[in-house]
Amino acid sequence: MSAKKLPETDEERIDILRAAAAQEEINESWDKILSILELQELRVFTTTYEGAYFVLNQAITDRTKAKSQYEDLFKNAQLYISHFIQVLFLTVIRNEIRAESLVLYGFPENNPVLPDLSTEEAILKWGENLIRGEAERTSRTGIPLYNPAIAKVKVHYELFKDSIQSLAIYEKNLSRLQNNMEELRRKANEFIWDIWTKVEERYSRTSPDEQAVRFKAYKMQFYYRRGEQLNVFD
Repeated sequence: MSAKKLPETDEERIDILRAAAAQEEINESWDKILSILELQELRVFTTTYEGAYFVLNQAITDRTKAKSQYEDLFKNAQLYISHFIQVLFLTVIRNEIRAESLVLYGFPENNPVLPDLSTEEAILKWGENLIRGEAERTSRTGIPLYNPAIAKVKVHYELFKDSIQSLAIYEKNLSRLQNNMEELRRKANEFIWDIWTKVEERYSRTSPDEQAVRFKAYKMQFYYRRGEQLNVFD
């Protein structure tokens, strides 16, 4: 015994909805299963669903690019911040900067260690600390550090901060579109189930060959109740 099997992907749903509308357009008036109003609703919904599917895929692509850019900028900011800290420590060791100046950057005066820079929070914290500390120290007639200069550190730090905001926007937009798509998928399944049920009822008393032709035209899918799938239009 077989039963109708709803599609599992957006592509399948859209293909089935298109096929149903196309078949209704070529059916003779006496052979149509949808009313004029139902067919119009089907067309409008299919266009809406297709549009939402396209926008969702574009949003996924945009979010993927934003994530990749975020990761690249994270690594750059991490590298420049780490390098600046190491140069800062070396200048203290060489007595080019007084040890007490380390406090301006958020380090203890004695036995400073390179902080863990493996997280977004750490990059934001130490990037801000270095920029503020270097500004405070040089305002007291201290000589600016170079290789890297704080200006380069700041550029990569600001780019990384911007990427955080951009990624958050893309992720929020994607989440909204995904939630909207879930509702459209539910409605698509309702449309498809209703159409297939009407097709079954309309041709329930015709020959198996006639049913097979009609089921194929509407891209109806079936599976055996014991679990083995059967597509009558393959």
